Amino acid sequence: MRTPPHSIAALIPAALVFTAALSTASAQDSAESEADTPVVNDTPIEAGLEQQTLLPDPFQDADDERWIDAGHDYATTKANEMTQWVDNFFGNDERDLEQADSRLRLRTIYNWDGRLDNEVKFRLGGKVSLPQISKRLDLVFRGEDMDDFSNEGVDDPSEDRIGLQYQVGPTEAQHHRFDLTVGFGSSGPKPGVKYVYQDAFAEDLNFRFTQRFTYDLGEGGYGTSRFVLDKALRERELVRAYTKLLYGEETDGTEWSSSLSYARGWEGDGGRVGASWLYIGADGQTEPYDFVKNYKVGLRLRRQALRDFLFWEIEPSYNWRVDEPYFDREGAWRVELRLEFLMFDGPLESVEKQIR
Repeated sequence: MRTPPHSIAALIPAALVFTAALSTASAQDSAESEADTPVVNDTPIEAGLEQQTLLPDPFQDADDERWIDAGHDYATTKANEMTQWVDNFFGNDERDLEQADSRLRLRTIYNWDGRLDNEVKFRLGGKVSLPQISKRLDLVFRGEDMDDFSNEGVDDPSEDRIGLQYQVGPTEAQHHRFDLTVGFGSSGPKPGVKYVYQDAFAEDLNFRFTQRFTYDLGEGGYGTSRFVLDKALRERELVRAYTKLLYGEETDGTEWSSSLSYARGWEGDGGRVGASWLYIGADGQTEPYDFVKNYKVGLRLRRQALRDFLFWEIEPSYNWRVDEPYFDREGAWRVELRLEFLMFDGPLESVEKQIR
């Protein structure tokens, strides 16, 4: 397996100290002090008051530390705000799997393509928590990758339409998440692991890395690496750089896709929320030939319709595809229509509504 082309962007923390010195108080227990000064528990009141004024503030260091932590949390919240909104509104199934509550998205999708066959498909994505069994166990459904457009119409062999995930480690961890997974395919159970790391590099810059390994009894092992770098511009505006690498025993070397996108949210008539997603990108493979299969530019328009849980979406795009190396590259328009029902959303006000 060769390294993917260098055109791909490989985008790549209390202790409360309490000290008190009261030894001098007991040393002043003399007859003269007992006669002249009222005593409570063998300690002169005046001496005790004097010592209290000289004691260091045991909470000063803790306050400073909490201030530092609060500053970091603020920066992290600021950096994540737009990322969370974009992923929640456009329907990032990968992020839906990490929500505290159940969330499902049922999509009806129609694809029209100038060169490829038209198709109608249904996708269910998200998760259902199983607290009766374990608070860490979820039933998961794989829908669509909102950032990835490689191999249009072809399922990612490293992911399954239905499976289970079990979170390992502390659930309150902010930067790391580790899951054990098992999918169900025609060849039987497909065990796997998933690791997620994310952090705010700056107040307006957020990075996320996801690594997933799956073993298929029939097709062998697969690995998927995702790199996402988000830059928040202004309120409701975000720029994202995305790269995905897929590799395994049955892949064409390393199959990859990379894109750069710009998202902007807005409020339409009647208080319904909408957003646009403009993107450019490419996808390709490294074996047996190293070539770019498709260059693409497109626009997604998404809006709430009638109810907060109902969304419509239209995505026109233009594609410059090549079927095999050294063939002529041909251009074609593609239009994708989606109707989505958001189900089992949390009882609190959703991020989709908060931008109004």
